[in-house]
Amino acid sequence: MAADEEVLRRKAAFAVARDLRRHETRALFEASGYRSDEEIVVALESDTVEDVFSRVRRHSPPVAVAIFWPEAGRLEYTSFKPSDEVSSLGEAREQVGGTATIGMLFEQADRQKRGQYRFNLTWDKPAMNIQRFEAAPA
Repeated sequence: MAADEEVLRRKAAFAVARDLRRHETRALFEASGYRSDEEIVVALESDTVEDVFSRVRRHSPPVAVAIFWPEAGRLEYTSFKPSDEVSSLGEAREQVGGTATIGMLFEQADRQKRGQYRFNLTWDKPAMNIQRFEAAPA
């Protein structure tokens, strides 16, 4: 790992740690069903989908992922969990290659407001449900 990349990864980890001290962020995680003892996968927006999912697969679903955009200092949280292979009637699935970046995937999922994607990766459940962390409506 290059020194610059190591610095960016540390910066991302510190941004997540700092953000998790905020009451609003902890409430968001709690509303999304996460406990304080669960790990969060921290990714740079430039990490490939394949790299991020190799880390996601080490944890029990759903898995929280913090995506950090270093240039903007932007931090977003999302949840990844396996989805049924059989999609709902009329629901299209987008094919996602392992070399796409996690930042590109997050932006696309957010724009589409559709969480069902199929990944061109070699593992047992390539279908994935991607949900942005949002506060549940009152």
